[in-house]
Amino acid sequence: MTGTAEVGPLRWARAVGRGLYRSVVVTGVTGALPAVVVPVAFFGFRFARSWSTDLSAPLPVLALVYAGEIAMTLLWTGAAGWFVVAFLGRALSEAARWAARRWLGASVEPQYNPVLPVTRMATGFWWNGYAYHESQREARRRATLDARRRDPQLRRDALWLLVAAVTVLPAAAAPLACLAAGGYLLTRPDLLGYGLTLCAAGLAAAPFGWRLLGPVGVRLLGGSRRSMDRRVEELEAIRADLTQTQAAELERIERGLHDGAQARLVALGMSMGAAERLVDQDPAKAKQILAQARSSSAAALAELRSLVRGINPPVLAERGLVDAVRALALDAALPVEVRSTVPARPERPVESAIYFAVAELLANAVKHARASRIEIDLDYGERVLTATVTDDGVGGIGAAATESGGTPSAPPAGSGLAGIERRMAAFGGVLRIDSPVGGPSRITVAVPCELS
Repeated sequence: MTGTAEVGPLRWARAVGRGLYRSVVVTGVTGALPAVVVPVAFFGFRFARSWSTDLSAPLPVLALVYAGEIAMTLLWTGAAGWFVVAFLGRALSEAARWAARRWLGASVEPQYNPVLPVTRMATGFWWNGYAYHESQREARRRATLDARRRDPQLRRDALWLLVAAVTVLPAAAAPLACLAAGGYLLTRPDLLGYGLTLCAAGLAAAPFGWRLLGPVGVRLLGGSRRSMDRRVEELEAIRADLTQTQAAELERIERGLHDGAQARLVALGMSMGAAERLVDQDPAKAKQILAQARSSSAAALAELRSLVRGINPPVLAERGLVDAVRALALDAALPVEVRSTVPARPERPVESAIYFAVAELLANAVKHARASRIEIDLDYGERVLTATVTDDGVGGIGAAATESGGTPSAPPAGSGLAGIERRMAAFGGVLRIDSPVGGPSRITVAVPCELS
């Protein structure tokens, strides 16, 4: 009985200790925004009030003065809030997600936009996926700012900080405030009873107050329902497209085997049979038939190699993405320069997807761009693999997209570029098009991945 009696108090003490620690953490995470905004609003309003102390002015003048003071205070407060959200919002949100996953087992997966790596062009400028810049540092800085400005998840992080400040923060800070106030009242003999009551209330609430982080965090810290639904629709479209592509590929292989290699092998067997019958009666005719059979076998082998090369090129499997792209450049009808900063091989599915995307972009540039030179840049940075195909042709892909109802940076509907975009989306990647009328055209595919 003694051991059983000791289990309850010890378990309660551990729960209280964990609750107090987690209350401190949650209070610090959710209280960062009010800790900056409230003092700025208070002292800002006092500073604005110090400018006008004459209360004998007419009422309209006083109303105008007060309106100006409030507007100035709101401006300073908004600037302080923007500073916290812009520079600390993601870090605070990530800390809240960690606490929700670690302590409550909540599923809060964000959907941040990746920051594309920068690429040095032949002109000496740096391309960051959005614009050209003279220095690498400026290109990286602007790429980060552009990614943040276009990221809906960061807006949800800002909303989380605002909502948590009025919901999670009071619930998590209440036990700490009760203990602090109770501890102070215990030093006053005449208020000892109130102090004991507040301390008991703080200890009792410590294991529970911080748990409001769970429902509020699940609601706001993860991806929005609209973006999740849109992602589900994209994945369903990608799956349907891949299914059609797979069926078309199987049909191509079957047709190639039936009409090409199979027919040649059947003819080869018939020729060998004829040569076998003539080898004793007419050796010269038999040798002629055998020579034709040898030519047919060589043609059948070439067709089989061509068929297999479309499935998985041997150079890609043996040498990797960079050498496979260089092999494509050697076979192109135009001068192609390949530059790479990829230090190792990516995952095989990503490697294959990037290779076939580059192959299609290269073929499109040779066939349609009327270019005299093509450049291919392979780069890896910040866990994103990018391939950029640049040509000095006539451009106008963005104009074609606009005429088809899209945006200048989107591929024309129904084009091969749209298929590339869908295949990249299967890996969480993107396709970016910069192709003004008159050229040059620059098309970038980017896929987040790890290198081996």
